[in-house]
Amino acid sequence: MAVTTFHIIHIIVGAWLIISPNLGVFDTMTRGLFWNNVIVGAVVALYNAYYLFARGNVDVKR
Repeated sequence: MAVTTFHIIHIIVGAWLIISPNLGVFDTMTRGLFWNNVIVGAVVALYNAYYLFARGNVDVKR
C-alpha cells in the first residue's frame, strides 16, 4: 500500500469522526462524546491532508 493511500484513508476516517455524531450512530448524544469526535476527526483529517497536499511529499521514501 502506498503511503498516499495511507493518508487518504486517514482523511476519510477523520471525516467519518466529524459527521458520525450527527447520523445517529451513538445511542446517547452527550456533549463530551460529540465534541471529542469532532475535534479528533478534525485533527486527524487536517494533519493527513497537510502531509498529502500541502507538503507535496510523503514521510516515507522507497
